[in-house]
Amino acid sequence: MSRVSKKILNKQIEEQMFETLWEAISQVKDKGDVKLFLNDLLTPVERIMAAKRLAIAILLLRGKDYETIIDLLKVSNETISKVSLILKVNNGYRIAVNKLVRTEAGRQFWRDIESLLYRLGTPGKAFLPEEVIKRQLGHKKKTLV
Repeated sequence: MSRVSKKILNKQIEEQMFETLWEAISQVKDKGDVKLFLNDLLTPVERIMAAKRLAIAILLLRGKDYETIIDLLKVSNETISKVSLILKVNNGYRIAVNKLVRTEAGRQFWRDIESLLYRLGTPGKAFLPEEVIKRQLGHKKKTLV
């Protein structure tokens, strides 16, 4: 788990560091470059947790319940509660999700989740061919929210 040094950092230096981080993130536009940057910046565990928090936000915005999210993403009730609270008081997740829904990757993510949820929630359907599940779900052009 990541730990922050107990040594107090000068507030001005801390603010400059964050401004530099925000600027670096905003300047990296290519998906491949973003991947390289985040792989260097974050540990594997930090990357997994960031991806799970984004997935939680998407699922909450789609109206999925905590139990479904816990089963699907293997996260704790507390993690979902934290993301839910952030969704209620801030707009960062909403901005990202709204931009994501306009991409093919975002639409594909949701189709994959729907397919998995269909299999998990429908006994005996786990071994249906993918085409049958897509017909059952009526896969048309859909958005995340």
